[in-house]
Amino acid sequence: MKPYRYTLSALLIALTLPNLATADLRDRVEKALATTNPNLSVEAINDSPIEGIKEIKLSNGEFLYAEPGSDHVFSGRLLTFTGDSWQDHTEERERQDRAQVLKNLDKGTTITFAANGQEKHEIFVFTDITCPYCKKFHAHMDEINDRGITVHYLALPRAGVDSSVANSMSRIWCSENPQAAITDSFSGRPFSQEVLPCRPPVGDQYTMAQTLGVSGTPSVFADDGRNLGGYMTPDELTTAIANITGLRN
Repeated sequence: MKPYRYTLSALLIALTLPNLATADLRDRVEKALATTNPNLSVEAINDSPIEGIKEIKLSNGEFLYAEPGSDHVFSGRLLTFTGDSWQDHTEERERQDRAQVLKNLDKGTTITFAANGQEKHEIFVFTDITCPYCKKFHAHMDEINDRGITVHYLALPRAGVDSSVANSMSRIWCSENPQAAITDSFSGRPFSQEVLPCRPPVGDQYTMAQTLGVSGTPSVFADDGRNLGGYMTPDELTTAIANITGLRN
């Protein structure tokens, strides 16, 4: 797996920000990022679930936290103890953001393998045609669909958007029969589809993956934004979906 999140440096994690105040928080963090992580920017600053702590969302989907008037900003998970366990506020915010992105996604830009019979669930899977575990996942597609699960594939060429893999995936997405084309690719058969005029969504979906903090393929998400994991057998996938269905209820 090739990570797509930018790693925040120790300088930023323990950065001293004199006279930190809400009004100038964005400006100060932006200036710090320009030095330590110039590819990142501040997307939003909101109140966190913890009174007095501000949540700073970065352009790669990560979060920083700061207390206005203090001297430091920190990264990591924001957790609250509830009895003998804790609640992960950061994961919940990430889930909410992913859910919104998936809700706004034009499913016509995905390669969809629809559930057989009544659809019970739908999942979104970032995939790469050269990824061994993506090939193993796709080999189970008929059984997954038979269980009432619809799969929407999104392109995540791990070698980058300028790679030969990205070019091949663009041809697949624009082929006359994308489902057959991607199945052939996973099976090692030569590409035989006619490529139709289209604007391939590979670059947009690659950027989406970075924004959502997707770090490898396959990466499987429920429609409510929960991260189900990577490669799973049909039994493991069914169990993962059942677990989050219980959480929803």
